[in-house]
Amino acid sequence: MVLELGIADKVKQLRREGLRPHEKLVAQITRAGAAAFQPLLELATDMDVLHEDAPECYAPIHALRLLGELNMVEIIEPLLEEFPVELDYEDERLPQVWAEEAPQIIGHLGAAAIEPLWAFADDTDRAESARSAAFRALSYLTAAAPESREAIIAGLRERLAAEQDKTMRSFLLTALANLGVAALYSELMGMYRAGQIDTEIIPAGAMRQLLLTDSTKRLACALHPLWERYDQHGPFPSEDE
Repeated sequence: MVLELGIADKVKQLRREGLRPHEKLVAQITRAGAAAFQPLLELATDMDVLHEDAPECYAPIHALRLLGELNMVEIIEPLLEEFPVELDYEDERLPQVWAEEAPQIIGHLGAAAIEPLWAFADDTDRAESARSAAFRALSYLTAAAPESREAIIAGLRERLAAEQDKTMRSFLLTALANLGVAALYSELMGMYRAGQIDTEIIPAGAMRQLLLTDSTKRLACALHPLWERYDQHGPFPSEDE
């Protein structure tokens, strides 16, 4: 109990850390392992804080990334349940960073995340955007567990063929495009021509660019070590606070 209370206080310090938390503080939190899970989760999913002024607005991003360092499948459901992530105004950056990285961080868990992700994605009682995030996490997971790639592609294709809802078809197609499965180009373009895809979710041009470019670098975002994630994804001083 003393340890848990101490870690809770350390996690609260993330609200004052600004763009990048101090390495000593990060080490103290991650060293606590499972004891850090609940306070990190509470901060990572306090979505209102993303809309606050600096430095507090960065805290859910820090907590989300540190949750990923714990390597616990228990993060999957509560993170996905936060979708859709709301913006206060168009192009508000920090909520977008959170929404982009949560599937990557879940994907980093590798093979252990496959079963719970499929279970979540197939649950029709879940929000459509949350199920979409689960599909995206499965695509990123293939970087951490390359041996799962063909099975995940097959699972996405099977669901795409059976799906009757246009929105969910579009989300499934997005996950396949993220995987860069170029062999599916003709098949997926045919779905656009047949009016089966919502072009507001993924325009044909965006699908084409994803599908026909090398997905290796894109999917490798799931593999970023903590500090490389800050280097590559920010937040940066020039971004709107």
